[in-house]
Amino acid sequence: MTIRFGTEGWRAIMAEEFTVANVRAVTQALAEHLLATRPRGEAPKVVVGYDTRFLSDHFARRVCEVLAATGVSSVLADRAVPTCAVSRYVVEAKLACGIMITASHNPAIYNGLKVKESFGGSATTETVASIERRIGRRPPAVLPLEQALAQGLVRNANLLPAFLNGIKRSVDLPVIRRSRLKVVVETMHGAGGTLTGQLLAGGRCRVHTLHANPDPLFGGHAPEPIPTHLTELKREVLRRRWDVGLATDGDADRLGVVASNGMFVPPGQVLCVLAEHLMTTRRWRGAVVKSISNTSMINRLADALGLKLIEVPVGFKHIAKLMQEDDVLIGGEESGGIGVRGYLPERDGIFMGLLVLEAMAMQGRGLREILRRLERRFGRWFYARRDLTVSQDRVAKFFERLHRRPPDRVAGVPVSEVKRLDGVKLIGRDDSWLLFRRSGTEPIVRVYAESPAAGRVNRLLAFGVQLVKRT
Repeated sequence: MTIRFGTEGWRAIMAEEFTVANVRAVTQALAEHLLATRPRGEAPKVVVGYDTRFLSDHFARRVCEVLAATGVSSVLADRAVPTCAVSRYVVEAKLACGIMITASHNPAIYNGLKVKESFGGSATTETVASIERRIGRRPPAVLPLEQALAQGLVRNANLLPAFLNGIKRSVDLPVIRRSRLKVVVETMHGAGGTLTGQLLAGGRCRVHTLHANPDPLFGGHAPEPIPTHLTELKREVLRRRWDVGLATDGDADRLGVVASNGMFVPPGQVLCVLAEHLMTTRRWRGAVVKSISNTSMINRLADALGLKLIEVPVGFKHIAKLMQEDDVLIGGEESGGIGVRGYLPERDGIFMGLLVLEAMAMQGRGLREILRRLERRFGRWFYARRDLTVSQDRVAKFFERLHRRPPDRVAGVPVSEVKRLDGVKLIGRDDSWLLFRRSGTEPIVRVYAESPAAGRVNRLLAFGVQLVKRT
């Protein structure tokens, strides 16, 4: 079986591809990569974390057994943690890398393995290629965990203190605590737990958490903070008149936001809120990075504020790379992953949720008022997405045809530009756009649409869906 990493690590269905044997094979390849690329005379050390998924803790222990057998020592999390806790620990302890057992926002039948480099961000394309080349070259070595612990090759540790301290250094928690904001947090039975409430305890700000208890089935739907999965959060915001609802995914690296009227705020608009906040309140400057599937509102905001805008393929690793190479103020994906300069070159849903609260507290405005002010300046944008499960054969035929002969009109409007940075993006003369791309983690074709006209979004999406289905 050929194992390939997607946009963010390796993910697969448990008991099919994601098995103990394959996890050991991937870990063996990672250990060989670390040993081959380590500085002379330095023994690589690794931190291993896991989320609340079924058997995630079990797989994490199997990872440590293979690392120990190859001579790579590891720190094993003593409880389920957000992915960014692993990233923070890598940086604070100056380790070679971090390994996180999680399938992030994927359905409960999936699990996965993410690799975080020494800088705390996602593994680079070069690192991923090096690991993939080594998978299966030799049988994995295994040292039973009890022996590895006894020999000091594995030790247990609480990763949360370093993670929480990193957040405390990066967000003005006192200003949020002094506010009278009423916040409801939906952690979707994932690794976010009650951490936001813990960070804001002791002030006038009220925090109520939904579904903080771990559940390997995530309440019956994928732990992805998208509108269809946040019905209860929307209802709670309206019922109790909360000022804002914040949601994090299974490993708490993505953020979903619900405004006080119960409406879901698209992540692109959240990115705009935070970019303007950092510019006007903190007086920071720098480039703005967006994935190709993110809103055009960001383009107008960056242009108006005189900020450099960089567009990248989907996958936070592309944003993380630029955060190290360029003077990046903020970068974000359409899926809710956002990173900010001065924190880590990494997305963190808990941190970003707190930054939204900081913007509201410092500006003394509700999120809806902040958004309305932005829309008056940069236009109102309407967005939608559909995920279509399609066989690999049909996916290949569809994209081959789309690349060779893209439509010259989309839902009746002439196409002015075609972008092939990631998938195929068709941009209309009216600034509407339609994007088709493969999922990096599931057998899915994603169809994205955005328009400054509310009624046009559904027509765009319907056109795109039919184009896929006709393949």
